[in-house]
Amino acid sequence: MSTPSSSPRIVALRELASEAELERRDFLYEATEQLRRFLEQNRERLREIGPIKLVDNEQDYLLYHPVDQTWTTRLTYQDPADSEWYDQEQLVDTVSELLELYNPADIFSWLIEASRDAPAHLVSADELAREEELVEGATADDWEAGLPSSQQETLAAQRLWQLADAYRTQLGAAQAQLLREFTSNAEEVLRRTGDLPLLDEEDDMLILRADGRFETSLDLSDRPEDVVGSVEARRPGLMVTEAKTIAAFYDPADILHWVTDALAERYPAVDFSAVYE
Repeated sequence: MSTPSSSPRIVALRELASEAELERRDFLYEATEQLRRFLEQNRERLREIGPIKLVDNEQDYLLYHPVDQTWTTRLTYQDPADSEWYDQEQLVDTVSELLELYNPADIFSWLIEASRDAPAHLVSADELAREEELVEGATADDWEAGLPSSQQETLAAQRLWQLADAYRTQLGAAQAQLLREFTSNAEEVLRRTGDLPLLDEEDDMLILRADGRFETSLDLSDRPEDVVGSVEARRPGLMVTEAKTIAAFYDPADILHWVTDALAERYPAVDFSAVYE
């Protein structure tokens, strides 16, 4: 007789919880990158607008400061000493920390609502003017202006490298997400076409399975969290994993190209340029 902790239902629930935790981490990472990208692309516009009070009610308070790119939120807590409720403001300086507190969809919705009632969400003109004076003063005191031109060029090159690296990371995350969406949307048709070998080389094999997963010859033994351990490979020596893992080793654009090549090779008589309803 199995114990309650080892019953099939409890085991299944634990496995489900593990999957849910992975999905939660993916969601937070992708949402963080999306919000960070939005703020970066609209940085100058946000600075022109000034601080935005996104929400201010009994449940939530959130103020965005575009100059220093920080967020002020309100923590409501009950003091066990007197059982009274108190409000305490706290500063959040990273997007990832912010999304641990707020739903990213709510943040975008609050921005939309702010545009419909700007006076209630923007600081007064006097306060904004004072903040602009502080920004102009900081620009005038730019410490780099007194450096030799060679050092200024070095600093500029470092910033350019960091910017390119940041966008490269965002591009990689976006491509990985697109590959995940492709495999998810392709599951129904993959069940009909069956497995598609994408790479078949001596030391590099990659197969898109009929269930939307991948079988690979990559050694993923040091990445157990990325391997679907409950699914067995159909071929000896291969491991089964998800699109997000494969995207870390292969260019997703190459993978999609290999899919079209594999289909063209398997079905040479099919006109793939035709569109069917």
